[in-house]
Amino acid sequence: MTDTTTQKGDQMTDAPLLTDRATRLPAGSPDPAEDRSASTGLSVHGLRKTLGGRDVVAGIDLDVAPGELVSLLGPSGCGKTTTLRMVAGFLTADAGVVTMGDRDVTTLGPERRPSAMVFQNYALWPHMTVAQNVAFPLRTRRVPKAQTAERVRAALELVGLTHHATSKPTAISGGEQQRVALARAVVQEPDVLLLDEPLSNLDAKLRVGVRDEIRRIQQRLGITTVIVTHDQDEALSISDRIAVMHDGRIEQIATPAALYARPATLFVAGFIGSASTVAGRFLTGTPATVGADDTVLVRPEQVTLCEDSPLRATVARVLARGHFAEVVLAADDAELRAYVTGPPPAVGSETGVRLGEVLVYRDGLLAEVVR
Repeated sequence: MTDTTTQKGDQMTDAPLLTDRATRLPAGSPDPAEDRSASTGLSVHGLRKTLGGRDVVAGIDLDVAPGELVSLLGPSGCGKTTTLRMVAGFLTADAGVVTMGDRDVTTLGPERRPSAMVFQNYALWPHMTVAQNVAFPLRTRRVPKAQTAERVRAALELVGLTHHATSKPTAISGGEQQRVALARAVVQEPDVLLLDEPLSNLDAKLRVGVRDEIRRIQQRLGITTVIVTHDQDEALSISDRIAVMHDGRIEQIATPAALYARPATLFVAGFIGSASTVAGRFLTGTPATVGADDTVLVRPEQVTLCEDSPLRATVARVLARGHFAEVVLAADDAELRAYVTGPPPAVGSETGVRLGEVLVYRDGLLAEVVR
């Protein structure tokens, strides 16, 4: 779909919060978030799912603090979406426990959990208006009409779509459709917000704007959030912590800065940020603890071009990156990458190379940091 979002439509307003987080619906209202706490976290322990004879999720342990945003990051098939669907209640776990606040919700269906999910395909009703789509989960719970109208108004104001209340989903842009789906989730006032690849259907420029708005709204509402993504830039930019998944397991969970600086495994190192890997024998003057067959990881910002270095390399390629250039260097059988802010060297020229901090991996695990 061609994106026709105007500047007005792409900006969300600082609307009042939907309600106080401790607000209750009238007695008798079938609201699944009844008895919720203003500081509800999420805990997952021993979560497991086998599909087709394979452990798609192989014993996940994850604790999300109240108000925290955690990203499940990993390649296709690593089990991140399956994990999210079990947390949401759309898929039954073979083993494990899901707790929201102090409430065990493992055996509850999605409609009885104090959570709301934003799907990858938005799942909007094309015959309903934007306002009707947002109101749909409240209507199914028989929330009184006056409360529904006020909560829908506040949700649309929060995501900057009051001017599209009477529009049909087919008449608005992809970014606006995603924000309708987000409004439909937050209008339920969930304790836990779950998002499955929410930006994958948007173009690159629009994706950046919408992800920033998702983070702003999440922080404004103080809502515990888990987002599934395969995009490392997305995870690094909006997460409090990131859980990197591989083959149904969490390889490492840490803050974005810690994941980038100290990836615990070679898989995480290769998945987060740009890096070059070389054999330990490539380094000169390194400590005796670095073996010839160890794997050494070097970030581009730790590679400096300087003529007085004994380590020599040939410039193989120069890639324009806007305000800097990425220089690809060939040294013996190794390839290194460096970021250069000034005029880059000519392709085919020889240069000296100096390495700053490098990470040494042994048997796939981080063993040493060499400076």
